[in-house]
Amino acid sequence: MAKRLAVSLLFVGLLGICLGANAQVQIQNLCPYSGHSHSLACLIPDATNTGDSHNLGSFNTTVAQVLGQLPLAAPVSGFVLGFDRKLGIPVEESQNLGSVLTERGNTVGKHKLFVGFTAQRFVFHTIDGINMRSIPEVFQFSSTTYGANTSNLSAGLSQYTTIIAFGVSERMDVSVTIPYERVSLSGGYTNGQGASLAGNVYTASPASNYLAGSAHGFGDLILNVKGTVLNGEKNKFAAGLETRLPTGDEFNFLGSGALGLKPYVVFSRTGRYTPHANFGYQWNDYSYLYINPNPCNLAKTCNGTLRLPPSLDYSAGVDIGLAKWVTFVGDFVGQHYFNSPKLTTPVAAGGNVSGLPNCSSSTSGPCSNPAFATFTNLKTVGLALGGVNVDNASLGLKIRPFGHLILSANALIRLDNGGLRPDRFVPLVGVSYRFGK
Repeated sequence: MAKRLAVSLLFVGLLGICLGANAQVQIQNLCPYSGHSHSLACLIPDATNTGDSHNLGSFNTTVAQVLGQLPLAAPVSGFVLGFDRKLGIPVEESQNLGSVLTERGNTVGKHKLFVGFTAQRFVFHTIDGINMRSIPEVFQFSSTTYGANTSNLSAGLSQYTTIIAFGVSERMDVSVTIPYERVSLSGGYTNGQGASLAGNVYTASPASNYLAGSAHGFGDLILNVKGTVLNGEKNKFAAGLETRLPTGDEFNFLGSGALGLKPYVVFSRTGRYTPHANFGYQWNDYSYLYINPNPCNLAKTCNGTLRLPPSLDYSAGVDIGLAKWVTFVGDFVGQHYFNSPKLTTPVAAGGNVSGLPNCSSSTSGPCSNPAFATFTNLKTVGLALGGVNVDNASLGLKIRPFGHLILSANALIRLDNGGLRPDRFVPLVGVSYRFGK
């Protein structure tokens, strides 16, 4: 009965993964992605009237980073083999049901099959600590015209993942994670203004705007190989390689648009109290969602896109077996992105803001016109490159109602403001089953 229940749950999860992307976006021909004017990646440039300006030009890149490295449930079976010294044989330990978002040093077991299904919901409220409902911007609209507005953005992501892991041997397993995404995005602006180099200040047409769209379909497929290097009686040390294939439609924010490789190492202990730590380096290839603002450099390489920023991925925590049928899970989960685009705190547009006249150090050109100088006193976010931390606390429970069936519930709680982040926490629920005794 347990096996049939697990198979039924998997079938229900896969049944929902049946339709491709379906975006509905009205356009204003400001999208920098040629041939994709009806895709979600064009919504923000069109809705905010900014095109590919230097400010919100980082929004799509930030979304690509988020999609490429969302915290996913790990293929942890919840059942490990120990060694009974009295009997002299391997026995299954059931003091601890394992972690939720982090790996452990053991594998699922030789010729064992692990199947899991999870669902989590992200509702994003801030980008680099700035409220997405009110983002002030001044930007260059054309070679002779500058624009200004206050952007209002919202973004949500529901992710449903199917995880399948197979034990090749007692020390090695392979797994595949199949995500299905439902993305919703809306944006607009108010207080639209413009200023020409001639010094004319005018109300933008239209003075306000609003667009909304959604898409759904498969995301980026993730392949994982992990092997136990040190298989002590209590201490386990493993190494693995995670490969992200760009199978999702990046122009509808269903995927990152870039190949990703992450070698990683894992340490854990077995027993009722199971401390563990994960550490990895994420390398990413070029993505169409990261447009190169300076496509030609001194080396004369003219790539139109850039590689998504690499990152260090790290986590540590402990699982506590409260009883044989329930385990508490507590983790610290984080990433550090290198040389990542990020929005800066709003400042006066006439100050030292990239892409705009610096009227604080010069009174020539557009700064010499009183009307234009007044325009540049408006507040605007800017764009910078630097390190970005995305750190979260993870608290959850794993429950075993019977047999090898495990139910999971988890909350991911943000600890800082880097990147695109939810306001409070991200809920996750899951069900998994391991086949084989």
